[in-house]
Amino acid sequence: MPDELKNATKDLIHEKIDKQTWINRIRARAAYIFMPKQRPDAEGHRRVMCPAEAGRAQCPLKKHTLGRGIHLRLVDPAPSPAGSPPCCSQKTITVPPESGADQWQPLQYGSEAWQRVYFRLRNSVEGINGYAKDRLYERLEDAGTRRIRGIAAQTLLLAFQLAHANRRKLTAWANAIALHGDRPHRRPTRRRKTKPLGTWTPKGYITEPEKTEPDE
Repeated sequence: MPDELKNATKDLIHEKIDKQTWINRIRARAAYIFMPKQRPDAEGHRRVMCPAEAGRAQCPLKKHTLGRGIHLRLVDPAPSPAGSPPCCSQKTITVPPESGADQWQPLQYGSEAWQRVYFRLRNSVEGINGYAKDRLYERLEDAGTRRIRGIAAQTLLLAFQLAHANRRKLTAWANAIALHGDRPHRRPTRRRKTKPLGTWTPKGYITEPEKTEPDE
């Protein structure tokens, strides 16, 4: 994979490229993804094939993949004293579950599907964080609500605070819906009594308009 594709996110963070360029580079990464040949077995092992073998790229180490068209990227394998990896000499390879497990995810990072799911989940997380930080209730970010030392003790008290926030949110949701044909149980809105404008002014400041006789 070219360095510009490897460093796409890094260049975006350092403002070397704009957002659209980052999206285009993320899309170009799809040509270098290993494609699954079959489903994982009971232990998590899976047969995969390289991008050139899958018809997504061209590789000089596999002559039969060349000449497929200029629309396919040309892979440039880096030379190594130990020789080419097995994926360059075999059609498929077996990948154990521990290989790349820390980077594995069902959706390609940065893709449209990934952004759609990620930002929805991110908004949900940030929303519950702000909800639990309400100073009138749990005050999650205030360390004074957990006056005890130790990670274990802090974690336990934090769990109680989050449970209370979840219970409060569920109660508000339950009171806002109608069950069994009944009306939603909501707290009635308080309306202040409206006073005449003369109440807020000194006496004699506002005079009553003079009454005139109607014309005959």
